[in-house]
Amino acid sequence: IEYISTFVLIWACGGALMEKDGEDFRKVFSNWWKNEWKTIKFPSKGTVFDYFVDQGESVKFEEWSKKVEEIEFDSTTMQMQNITVPTPETVSTQDFMKNF
Repeated sequence: IEYISTFVLIWACGGALMEKDGEDFRKVFSNWWKNEWKTIKFPSKGTVFDYFVDQGESVKFEEWSKKVEEIEFDSTTMQMQNITVPTPETVSTQDFMKNF
């Protein structure tokens, strides 16, 4: 439950942060979080926003990129403007809309 609580708190406090005037406030928040809150360890790669809680055999943080699925595009039957290309950010957004 600690991992889920941490995940929810991070997104509740920092999920709306953006980049402004060349400063990435999500990265600033992530660095602050990793330095101040050491009970739940995040991987050193990326920011705290790059991870979700994997509740498999052992609860741990996994990268959103692991949930990105490859899509097949057939230009004869599909129009490009109707395709959402899966990226870690679109996958995380869709996950939030689906689960919360």
